[in-house]
Amino acid sequence: MNLLFATHLLDWGGGEKWMLSAAESMRARGHSVTLCAPGNSAILRRAREASLPTLSVDFRRDFDPVSFFRILRFCRTHRVDLLCLNMDRVLRIAGLAARLAGVPAVLPRRGSEFPLKGHLNYRFQYQWVATGMIVNSQATERALCRGISWRPRGRVHVLYNGLDLGPYTSARPRGSVREELGLDPADFVLINVGELTSRKNAALLVRVLPSLRRGFPQVKLLLVGEGPERRALTDQIHELGLEDSVQLLGFRRDTPDLLAASDLLVHTATVEGFGFVVAEAMASGLPTVVSNASSLPEVIDDGHTGTLFSSGDAEDLERALRLYITNPDLCRRHGEAGRERVASHFRLEDRMDELETIFRLESDRSTAPTPTSDRG
Repeated sequence: MNLLFATHLLDWGGGEKWMLSAAESMRARGHSVTLCAPGNSAILRRAREASLPTLSVDFRRDFDPVSFFRILRFCRTHRVDLLCLNMDRVLRIAGLAARLAGVPAVLPRRGSEFPLKGHLNYRFQYQWVATGMIVNSQATERALCRGISWRPRGRVHVLYNGLDLGPYTSARPRGSVREELGLDPADFVLINVGELTSRKNAALLVRVLPSLRRGFPQVKLLLVGEGPERRALTDQIHELGLEDSVQLLGFRRDTPDLLAASDLLVHTATVEGFGFVVAEAMASGLPTVVSNASSLPEVIDDGHTGTLFSSGDAEDLERALRLYITNPDLCRRHGEAGRERVASHFRLEDRMDELETIFRLESDRSTAPTPTSDRG
């Protein structure tokens, strides 16, 4: 198959991570793959580093004639079989261009628990432009049609994210990473990884630290990520006198090493798409404390690989944290069970097998002749 992947987002996040991984996996399986994104985007830079064929398209506005005709020409010239995209803007521009160019299948992938909007252009996009859809959880699927009276065209495929387990079984030694971070061997290290935004809600975790540290002064926190809430978090850490206990590490590309140096992943999001880092933590053998928002209850096995807490509830979060700080054996058991769960549910090769099957099914379905009725 000739496959085109497209996004307009500049920054690196879970959706971009999935798309690049999917593109590389499909290329490894012998498909012709091109990744389309703005020239200054993080995903295009990484695609080029991976020697993937790329197409630079800006997607500047909701309707961008230059980008539209660039995609239209590419799809016709390269006889694209399927376009996989994220974000509604890309569907409006690239999806429509692909359909007019005769591309058999246009599959948007939705990775967040946000419903479709009810106005007419959304209905056009999802009932004529899109030929099907991929969602990353049952929660995302349930949210799609909340509050609208129509259904998207085609089949909605639930496809969980997949994870390459290799980097998490070959991380750098725990002790050397801790030494670089100025952490003592006896510290109990919490780690929170994600964009510093209000919906990731890292402020909730910072808020419970003073009470937690009164009983357990060995607790330290690593905040990994960048975003608009960084200044507010810095101020909060200062106001609570936590400068010696919390490290704002910014965006990092060595997440497996940081997870290996930690004792417990804490994921406080109030809205989530899949929670990729939760699977990453389980692959690293960490127990997890995770809010019960969106798809997160589908990722962990509550009480077996980690513990769910009521989203936004500081007391419930602190209760869950104390459970692990006081019980090393529970940490070990839940960490081991997490590794097993990732290997059985979220292994990259298994999920890419499923994605390839979806691509073939959608491409074949869209090119199949429409049966005619024989009325005699």
